[in-house]
Amino acid sequence: MEPVLVIALILALLCLSALCIYLIVVLVRVRDTLNNVEKDFKEMTSRALPILENLEYITARVKSITENIDDQVMVVRESISSVRQIADNIVAMERKVQDRIEGPILDAVSFVASVFNGVRTFFDRLRV
Repeated sequence: MEPVLVIALILALLCLSALCIYLIVVLVRVRDTLNNVEKDFKEMTSRALPILENLEYITARVKSITENIDDQVMVVRESISSVRQIADNIVAMERKVQDRIEGPILDAVSFVASVFNGVRTFFDRLRV
């Protein structure tokens, strides 16, 4: 039975050796794959850095533009407020002028109409 054990032991050692060789081959392939992943990652990083720098520049420009737009909107709002105030002042002045002049003008028109009616009545009486 000893020769069977020796043959089984040799066979087990051969299988173990084959497994070790297979594992070495697999580990070499894994190492190569990891090296390729590392190269790809480095390449992606080197390509991403300029893009990220451009994105940072673009973001800064957009921020500057939005701040300028906010400033311009404030200027427009102030201008609209000034125009509104001027329009309110003109309307107030118009009301004031109308209040001061309307009464005397209506009195004058009423007086002229009364005089005209009086003259017409006078001439109508003279004809009769």
